[in-house]
Amino acid sequence: MKQSLVNLIFYSDRRKDLLLLLKEEPRDIDTIKKLLNVDASSIQPHIKKMKDAYLIIEEKKVYMLSEIGKVIVENMEPFLNSIEVFEVNGEYWKNRDLTPIPEYLLERIDELGKCELLEPDVEHMLETPKVFVDNIQSSKEIFTLVSYFHPESPFLYADLVENGAKLTLCMTKNVIERLVSSYPEEAERLFKSENSKIFTCQKPSPIPIIVVTDKFLSLKLFENDGKLRDQLLISTEEKALGWGKELFWYCMRVAEPTEEKPEI
Repeated sequence: MKQSLVNLIFYSDRRKDLLLLLKEEPRDIDTIKKLLNVDASSIQPHIKKMKDAYLIIEEKKVYMLSEIGKVIVENMEPFLNSIEVFEVNGEYWKNRDLTPIPEYLLERIDELGKCELLEPDVEHMLETPKVFVDNIQSSKEIFTLVSYFHPESPFLYADLVENGAKLTLCMTKNVIERLVSSYPEEAERLFKSENSKIFTCQKPSPIPIIVVTDKFLSLKLFENDGKLRDQLLISTEEKALGWGKELFWYCMRVAEPTEEKPEI
């Protein structure tokens, strides 16, 4: 019975890995064995099946993707990467409300790549995770949208702009009011700095936190029931930074510049 291409590729991790390996460049059998950590007897049957399906061709004992193979692998990789994004932090994703993320970005969720889920321990519940602080302090350009107030944020962002970082900061009205009333000195530093651009979100933000810089993307989403847990998703992959900036500017459609510190 003729095997479908879907079954041929996805029912075998070894065949899938071989296709992804040959996407990088053509390889001879010795290189394939070494890179996939297999022997000839275990990989040759898979090579034959994919040659028969014209996914792989052989020229002078070097294996490479056929034109059909190239098309399939090019479209297969984002699919596999999307699965990996959801599998690595499966419990997080299945409990999160993804509806605020526009469809065109959800379709490119694979661009997030390898994400780390940051969760505070009991002894440091109100502290900003060290990984986040280290990454943002080394960033030169920062885009932040925030819909709830964190007591460490005023000091962190005020210090960043004074140290030369470029900051685009969008806050909901209640966050700005809390900033100005409870931390007037830090608010003054932020509003007066030439390195900061302050915006007010004119509607409640459906995404609690987006932070994207030239170093990393950090994201916090509401749960499906509308509750918010202190779990922060972070990625340092290059494509994730571009994805995060698109999400940031998508949410900024309902924001307006706030050039002067509000009177509270």
